[in-house]
Amino acid sequence: MARMTAAQAAVEILKKEGITHLFGLPGAAINPFYSAMRTNGGLTHVLARHVEGASHMAEGYTRAEAGNIGVCIGTSGPAGTDMITGLYSASADSIPILCITGQAPVAKLHKEDFQAVDITSIAKPLTKMAMTVLEPAQVPGAFQQAFHLMRSGRPGPVLLDLPIDVQLAEIEFDIDTYQSLPVYKPSASRAQIEKALDLLAASERPLIVAGGGIINADAADLLVEFAELTGVPVVPTLMGWGSIPDDHELTAGMVGLQTSHRYGNATLLESDFVLGIGNRWATGTPAASRPTPRAGPSSTSTSSRPRSAGCSPRTTGSSPTRRLRWSSSSRWPASARPRARWRTAPPGRTAARSARASCCARPTSTTSRSSRSGSTRR
Repeated sequence: MARMTAAQAAVEILKKEGITHLFGLPGAAINPFYSAMRTNGGLTHVLARHVEGASHMAEGYTRAEAGNIGVCIGTSGPAGTDMITGLYSASADSIPILCITGQAPVAKLHKEDFQAVDITSIAKPLTKMAMTVLEPAQVPGAFQQAFHLMRSGRPGPVLLDLPIDVQLAEIEFDIDTYQSLPVYKPSASRAQIEKALDLLAASERPLIVAGGGIINADAADLLVEFAELTGVPVVPTLMGWGSIPDDHELTAGMVGLQTSHRYGNATLLESDFVLGIGNRWATGTPAASRPTPRAGPSSTSTSSRPRSAGCSPRTTGSSPTRRLRWSSSSRWPASARPRARWRTAPPGRTAARSARASCCARPTSTTSRSSRSGSTRR
């Protein structure tokens, strides 16, 4: 066992967890941590101009490459409150970041001491864990739990608040015996996967919604491969943007209120089965009148609705095939051609012409994406 300050133990744990860069501002109650970084070495500090900016820098560092964990640090009171916007952003987008704040001495807590803020109560609604460490010997366990929670399940931010006297206190700690807690990653069972694939195979107009979990898992290539094997068009969410190239022939645009494209919305509304990968059904879409999607297995979820009344089976010769009959008010989505397997033209030359003209007309919004090239027009 080696004797070191709790701040030095925290620095050693950060290095053991693979942290190389930190973003923040020194001062007051976080200075013992800065002294430990200078004494122990091995960490690169990036000086921010504002602690809120440091929290966004940590978030951006996490997003830059799969496996990264951004860490931001700041002094007591104002630093913690400045980090709240960064914590909210990370929580909303499932981004793991660690915020470390200095704090007034333990004896001064809840006594309106200078820059002493109950930051844990403020940050709890926006984090997976917010904790003020009151005992020096609890520092290693707090950091161990923080990294476990940030990486497990749906990733998210954590805040650790370290009083200045806790940082300065000496503890017995052997970094060689420190070990990260196993990360919990939910996964679908074989039966759940087969059920989702059966629904996909039985559908006439399926659609894949690709979320930010694909980016976080560095699985964009697998998504593209899956889409190409099945010929199913893909709608990325804003967090999943980039999981499939914008100019890919199976990219069907975006949906929703703020990120929508006209043909993306049309594709979603006319689909009869939606397979969500790496996303959560938490935002509104133009399909607000549709039934609420069902939660699926772990990180993969599915949504389906009955085949619309305008669709009916037809028989051509001796081979039964499914053709789509569209009412005069229906619009034929102009996305994901030619490979999307449910993009067969409606029967009748006149119906096909009117539907194509209807969906390919110039949008009324100022920004849209071309259904053929995926380019942006302003």
